[in-house]
This record gives sequence, C-alpha cells and structure tokens, in this order.
Amino acid sequence: MTERTPHIVGLGNALVDVVAAVEPDVVTRHGLTPGGMHLVNADAAHALFEDVGPGIRQSGGSVANSIAHLADTPVRGTYLGKVANDDLGDAFCEEMSGMGLAAPVAVAQNGDHGTGRCVVLVTPDGERTMSTYLGAATTLMPPEALAALPEEFDILFIEGYIWDAPHGAAVIERLAEAAQAAGAKVALTPSDAGCVERNIDVMRNFVSRHVDILVGNQAEVAALAGRDGADAALGWAMTRVSIAAVTEHDKGSIVADAEGRHHIPAVDVPDVIDSTGAGDAYASGFLAALARGLPVQEAGKLGAESAARVLVHYGARDGDAAKAIALPAA
Repeated sequence: MTERTPHIVGLGNALVDVVAAVEPDVVTRHGLTPGGMHLVNADAAHALFEDVGPGIRQSGGSVANSIAHLADTPVRGTYLGKVANDDLGDAFCEEMSGMGLAAPVAVAQNGDHGTGRCVVLVTPDGERTMSTYLGAATTLMPPEALAALPEEFDILFIEGYIWDAPHGAAVIERLAEAAQAAGAKVALTPSDAGCVERNIDVMRNFVSRHVDILVGNQAEVAALAGRDGADAALGWAMTRVSIAAVTEHDKGSIVADAEGRHHIPAVDVPDVIDSTGAGDAYASGFLAALARGLPVQEAGKLGAESAARVLVHYGARDGDAAKAIALPAA
C-alpha cells in the first residue's frame, strides 16, 4: 500500500508580483512607508507602475509564494484564490501548474476587476516596500473556495490578508470548518502588522477557535498578541495554539510546541539582495516539515534554510526572472 503524500492547501489573495529595484526617494514620493505593505486603489496602482516601469513579473501573494516553494519538497501543494479572466490571471495559473502545483482558482468574469498585483519596491539596502491592488482577489466567495477545496489534506494555511476582502471573514470561517471536519490542521500567518490592526478582534477570535499553527514575524505576532517582543508574543500564542513560530529577521526564529520552545539561528547569508518573500519561504519550509511529521525544532531549521535561499536574489521565488533585475542608474 502506497503511503499518502503530505498535502498543504493554501488560501490567499492571488496576485502577480512586479518587483522593481528603485532608489529610496521613489518610496517616499508615492507616500509609502519603507518596509510596509500598502493597499491602494486602481489609480494609485497605475501611477506607481508608470513610475517604476515593468520590473520583473512573477506570480505572487504571500501564501501563494509559500505553496510555490513546496515544489522543492516532498509535500504536495494546492492553492486557492481568485484571479480575473485576463493575461495576468492566465500567467498566474500557468506558473503554478508549471511547478506541478494544483491551482483550482476561481476566475472572475466581471471586467470591473483585473487580476490583483503587488508592486514590490526594492531599495539598495535590500528592504522591500509593497503597494498592493487586490483586484479580483477581493471577490472570492465561500462557495467558490469550498468547491475547490480537496477532500484530503493535512494543513490548511490561511493568509491574514484575506480578512481585508468584503467576504474574507466568511471565506476563512467556512474553509477552517471544512478543514477541521476533514481532520486537517489549520495554520495562519497574520501577514502584516497593519493587517492585524485592521482586523484585530476577528483575527484573535479566529485564532482562539480554529488555529492549530501560528507562523509570523515578530511585528505581526506581537501586534496580534498585544505584547512587546518575540518571547512575549510567542507566550501569548502558545496559550491558544499547539505550535507557533515567530521570526526575527537575522536573529533567527523562536519555535514552540507542547514540549517547549527553541531558538533557531538564521542561516548566514553574506550578501542579502532582497528580503521579499523570506517570511513566505520560512512558512513553507516550516509547515512542510510539520506535514511530514518532523519535530518543531527541525521544522524551524528547514524554515530558516528555505528563507535563506530567497535572500540572495530579487523576488519571492527562485528562477531566472528573479535574478535578472538590476538596480536603476542613479
């Protein structure tokens, strides 16, 4: 009898990332906070794109990136989201399927919403600032998401940004209930401290009722916990979930389960090119290890290794396109 392959399903905003290397003044000129994630309307998205040019395009979205990294592991990946019936939507689906990942995304037929896109501005210090237009991603409805959910899987990984969509809370609730009914674990990334602040009450409530695994950086988990510092944030998390991981950039991460907590050092990267997607990659390695039944300490190490691999090139994923971008002339 063949052993079943571990399977992770990701739920997120399906976006196409446009990565552009810029000087710091571009970030401030568009009223953006360095290192932050900003939700913008279609007009602001168009103005920024016109300023920075085409950049390098890759299918993206936080949890989509995490699922994409599963292509390099012995874990099966499926991604759920929504795109538009346009060139960017086609490109998103083709890229995911080209990596051997299932992407039964819903397709919006209404021309009022294009496929979502995230312009990632990378400054010479490696910091990334994101300007996101969600587009069709915000129109995902619970029946569409449920229809695409596989019958068997081990972990449902939810992106906190989904709460920013009009029907996001309902989508998250219905899929979490379905996952638990299927015997799967529910994992959450809070996504961003700003996202936590916008949705603090519903997110905390959801964590207490449904979440088994919490993965995020120190800023977003601290915002969710209402505590200062990674240790305090992790302590809050472990009163509500079974497993947690809190990352602290070059300081590494702290992981914990019922057996205790462990500090996991960051993998040394002599020359950080771009931090875009490092947290997504960490989550992928961490969850893939848990899906395979590995101890939480080993999961933290594999998460750190996965994160390190994306720090040495532009973009949140591997590939020639991510390596091709160059800094603009001064």
